[in-house]
Amino acid sequence: METALQLLLAGVATGSIYGLIALGFLVIHHATGIVNFAQGQMLMIGTVSSYIILSQLGIGYLLAVPLIVIIGIVLSLAFNNVLVKPLVRRNAPVYSVVVGTIAVGLLLEEGAALIVGDQMHGVPPVMPNVPIQVGSLTVLPQTVITVVVAWAIVGAIWLFFNRTITGVSLRAVGINRTGAAVSGISVPRLIAIAFGISIVVTVIAGMLIAPTLGAGPHLGFDIGVKAFAAAILGGFDSVYRGMIAGVFIGVLEIFTAYYVSSAFAPTIAYAVLLLALCLQPLRSGAVRMPRRRKQQLA
Repeated sequence: METALQLLLAGVATGSIYGLIALGFLVIHHATGIVNFAQGQMLMIGTVSSYIILSQLGIGYLLAVPLIVIIGIVLSLAFNNVLVKPLVRRNAPVYSVVVGTIAVGLLLEEGAALIVGDQMHGVPPVMPNVPIQVGSLTVLPQTVITVVVAWAIVGAIWLFFNRTITGVSLRAVGINRTGAAVSGISVPRLIAIAFGISIVVTVIAGMLIAPTLGAGPHLGFDIGVKAFAAAILGGFDSVYRGMIAGVFIGVLEIFTAYYVSSAFAPTIAYAVLLLALCLQPLRSGAVRMPRRRKQQLA
């Protein structure tokens, strides 16, 4: 029982990161109809930036966090203005934009490898990782911080979309871009905000996971696939569903690695992704999605 609870906690912590990246997928897709397949590499940028700032430059977390946020904002502006806007302006098909995101991801990966090398690097935790004893459980402070911050971000994003004028306007853009523009909403500004939220959340997720997994240029792809599986399983239409799906995948992965074999753990996300894709047409949201996407990209 104690072992199961320990594994459950580890799975929730890992799955919360998958859920945060799934949230990044959701925000961009909802605003533009585009799936950003560079999302995993955005997380990698968060881990590598954390390594450079914290380990190489010796800057503490108090200043590192705003620096990571700034890196995310700059990355989102470049991504939106250099890749997405020019392609959409030329009426490029959606698959061209998707292929462009894959190319950006590979470029980020190879660029990071040139800067820090191909190997993995250690990143210091937020506080000394002295285990905390809670009854019969042993909990690492970094695990607690990861879970608390991840779910706090999800709660903040939910409040943004449901309790602020900008968030409600962004939802309107996702439902009907033309109608939102006619009603006086600045669609380009809101799309830029969507990219900013998505990428900033993802690089913060990278900062959270870096002390546990380390930092390296090839870290993003596998995590990106797991997060995409969570986004698909969550239906691309709910802030919390994607997060819960991410936790489900993380827990399933940890339990499979412990009770079956660690060799099977990496295949869990692919199996979940395949199952979710097969079941997706049965969801009512999936039937409406193509129509919404046509409106968004019109």
